[in-house]
Amino acid sequence: MTGEVSDVTADVTKELTRFQRYTQGLVDNALNAGTKVIIVIILFFIGRYVIRFIRRLVRKSLEKSKVDNGNINFIDATVKVILYILLIGLLAGYFGVETASIVAVLGSAGLTIGLAFQGSLSNFAGGMLILLTKPFKMGDYVVVSGVGAEGTVDDIGMFYTRLKTVDNRSIVVPNSVVSNTTLTNVTFYDVRKLEVIVGVSYKSDIDKVKRVLSELLDKESFVVHDKEKQIFVNELNSSSVDIGMRFFVKKSEYWASKWQILEDIKKEFDDQDIEIPYNQLDVHMDGPATDSSLRSE
Repeated sequence: MTGEVSDVTADVTKELTRFQRYTQGLVDNALNAGTKVIIVIILFFIGRYVIRFIRRLVRKSLEKSKVDNGNINFIDATVKVILYILLIGLLAGYFGVETASIVAVLGSAGLTIGLAFQGSLSNFAGGMLILLTKPFKMGDYVVVSGVGAEGTVDDIGMFYTRLKTVDNRSIVVPNSVVSNTTLTNVTFYDVRKLEVIVGVSYKSDIDKVKRVLSELLDKESFVVHDKEKQIFVNELNSSSVDIGMRFFVKKSEYWASKWQILEDIKKEFDDQDIEIPYNQLDVHMDGPATDSSLRSE
């Protein structure tokens, strides 16, 4: 009987010892895992600080190189995504995940994402083309053919370009559309040619009209005087002789110059007694109408 009790006691002691070792192993593993998690969190914040530091260096370098703000924002966003992917890969490697496995997972994920987001990837490629070819910059006024969008370039992003219209609306155009369609950069050059058409009466002296307009252009401060100026008969309309004017102004003063020149033309024509006709119809009768002819009609 005593032997049986001794055997039972030995078995219980053995199981307790085994359970103690098992629980101690769990505690050790939990402590190791907890330590790793804490270290990974610390490394993540350090990595994020380093990424911000690198991005600041890149931005300052680009700003010193006088790169357009839109391109700077695009490059900054691209660098941010790449660095965070590298950081996540390094942290996963710290947990014992093999680099080859990470590359394989990223490759599979990249293929899946590429198939699911073909449009977004084409927009990203379009953004890269905009960055390399530089058809426009922040602040330029552009017209995107095909989609009927136009406005001042407000932002050039990784996937979209945002335009601000003259009536303060925001238009978002995919970069793939911008890079694959005809685009007019209205403000690419420092000066723009302004054309104004004004009608005068057929009774007006054309030479006098052209002389008055020429003297007016010579007095205007917004006209770029070292560029060609043209004054010509543009068309013989039914009610007026249309006189055309072409001259150059600074791109930032285009609309203000147009409004000012029209006002000045009206005042100058009033002072010079030059008539600006309205639409009219002259009816000429070849002979006196009789009562019988009127009744027959």
